[in-house]
Amino acid sequence: MRYRILGRTGFKVSEIGLGGHEYARFLNPYHFPGKRKPEQLIEEEELISTQAPRNKLIKCAIEAGVNYFDTGVIEECQSLGLALKASGLRNKVYVAAEMMTPVARLQSTPKARWRDTIIDGVEQRLKLLNTGYIDVYNIHIPSAGYSRERFEFVINTLREIKEQGKIKAIGVADHQTSFVAELMRKFDCFDSVMVPYNFHRNEAKQTLFPLCKALEVGVVVMKPFCWPYYGISFTNFVPENYEKGVFTPAQTALKWILKSPEVSTIVPGTNTIAELEENIAVTTKDGEVDEELLRKCLKMAQSPAGKEKLRELTKKEEVARAREYIRGYAKRALEGWSEY
Repeated sequence: MRYRILGRTGFKVSEIGLGGHEYARFLNPYHFPGKRKPEQLIEEEELISTQAPRNKLIKCAIEAGVNYFDTGVIEECQSLGLALKASGLRNKVYVAAEMMTPVARLQSTPKARWRDTIIDGVEQRLKLLNTGYIDVYNIHIPSAGYSRERFEFVINTLREIKEQGKIKAIGVADHQTSFVAELMRKFDCFDSVMVPYNFHRNEAKQTLFPLCKALEVGVVVMKPFCWPYYGISFTNFVPENYEKGVFTPAQTALKWILKSPEVSTIVPGTNTIAELEENIAVTTKDGEVDEELLRKCLKMAQSPAGKEKLRELTKKEEVARAREYIRGYAKRALEGWSEY
């Protein structure tokens, strides 16, 4: 495994981390097949009954040198907390947690409750993660619902919590790279940023990375595979007759991202040991990045043949629950929707 420094935090993080939404009930192909609504917190007993494969995956990742783990939804925190507790390796890794839309959330919260809302969010994550501290606490701040007053309140409260040692660094996680850059210019309050960056969606290279370098802000990359359609891996559009090289298509996408020195770590979603091994192998392989392959995948995805592939995905029947979210994203892509 190779390592890079996460900006001003000084954390030495693995080039390949682990993220994604594997433990969101509505996305995970391997767990939680019950009919509970997606937003409902799963019962501890139910989670534990499906936890063993995840424990093995997390332990294998750490033993292979992976030391950066990103979590978003509640299930992810709960699962990672159990896995780290089972392995006893919490002190060997960096854990990131996230508070969704705190600035917008305060808009509908009485001002007297603002402080408690932020503190409660941190305490909930600490409890779910079975830890006394969070290495990187990300806030998700889309431009919709933004206000300077509420934003500054969130940041100032998190700084107080940071001084208490409950969080080590303050980060931001968002898809709007230009808005993140705007906040950084105004406030310089983030120790790290987590944004999409891939062969298709690469505007962060111009809009954000130079600023991150100047301010010593670490860069965590999400969505390395989900392009050009949100929620659907580009590997669905690999030409059948492509010429195999040093890297697999997925490794090619990761290696392309790692060419940017501003990138500290990538956090791909990972469900299996095979996926883990494929992802981390890219850090020990050297070779030219086949951009032409990525270009062909993009062209294929946007071609009539790609649209036909999307139609196939909307009809995919095997392991229905596992494919449900892919079917939904494929349908929306055909309708012209894309968060990108």
